[in-house]
Amino acid sequence: MRTIKLKNLKTLFGIFIPVLLLSNTSCIDSKASNQPIALLPVAYINPVKDTIDDWEDYIGRFAASERVDIRSKINGYIEDVKFNDGDIVKKGQVLFIIDQRPFFIALKQAEAQKLEAEANLNRTKSDYNRIASVQDTRAVSIEEVEQRQQIAKSAEARLMAAEANLSQAQLDLSYTEIKAPISGIISEDFIDKGNYVTGGSSNATTLTTILTINPIHFYFEGNENDFSNIIAENNAQKVKVKLSNEQDFSREGILDFVDNEVDQSTGTVRERAVFNNDEMSLQSGMFGRIRLIKEKQSAILIPEEAIGSNQSQKIVYTIDKDNIIKVQPVQLGKLYNQKYRIVLNGVSSEDKIVVGNLLKIRPGMVVAPKKDPFLITNKEAVAIIQN
Repeated sequence: MRTIKLKNLKTLFGIFIPVLLLSNTSCIDSKASNQPIALLPVAYINPVKDTIDDWEDYIGRFAASERVDIRSKINGYIEDVKFNDGDIVKKGQVLFIIDQRPFFIALKQAEAQKLEAEANLNRTKSDYNRIASVQDTRAVSIEEVEQRQQIAKSAEARLMAAEANLSQAQLDLSYTEIKAPISGIISEDFIDKGNYVTGGSSNATTLTTILTINPIHFYFEGNENDFSNIIAENNAQKVKVKLSNEQDFSREGILDFVDNEVDQSTGTVRERAVFNNDEMSLQSGMFGRIRLIKEKQSAILIPEEAIGSNQSQKIVYTIDKDNIIKVQPVQLGKLYNQKYRIVLNGVSSEDKIVVGNLLKIRPGMVVAPKKDPFLITNKEAVAIIQN
């Protein structure tokens, strides 16, 4: 039996060890290639399809349904102010009192003039009746009878003038109490107690203003394309409004007025809606956005966050039947409820729209799709949208 030298053994090990290592590496690579690659989980939804109300939104401003500038009808000094600034006043409530003493004096003078005119008329009538009774006896001439008759008629006219003066004096006295012609919220008193005011003309002093804000009006400029539709519906259509700091169109009203012509320079028509304001939360001058509900339309809705941009084009990512990411250009419409976007063209209700891992996916990538629980039924979607 031959003995293998140590040097030869080293040579043999030097040959077989790399072979063994290469064999083991091949086995490991074979096992690794058989392991499935972990796919990126991607959430998706199906677009909501339903028939919903179409609408148009416009910016406008609230205005009082009634506004009155309070002025005096007579001249005089303000003796008293009978309200507090910003009060809610009722129709007929006394607001200001003008110094009444000069008008009491004028009233007494008018009453005296009337009494004098009545006495004069009675005397002239008595003279006429006495002379007329002896006219047939030829004791007086016809000329004298006619003269007495004219004197009596003049006395009657002076009585009528005295009665008119008395009525005017009574009216002027009543004007010393300046009353609210409407109910509403009153402004401050622009003229303080003790000041002299002029009245009875277009230049009369403005004392304060009253606004009726329940109900309250909302004015806006509508599109002329909707003018004929509104007229056909007799203007009595429901509308909704929200303030600039509100998210939802929660306030309902009625469109009650459309102007009789379209502005040629802007192509708009002035319109007005009326809203209940029992809580007095709406004030004249506030800005708001009004929504006019139009005819129903079929719509495809997707979440706003699923929409991306490719330069000037709007896109969504979809998952095809082989679970491959695709880029789909879309044409978008209006935004519902600050959450849903109407898709006019590009996707259908059967498409899988990616809503998860949007920053990690890329076109052509194979993913593991998972339906997102965010998906809601059509009925729920419409309920949310219409709110």
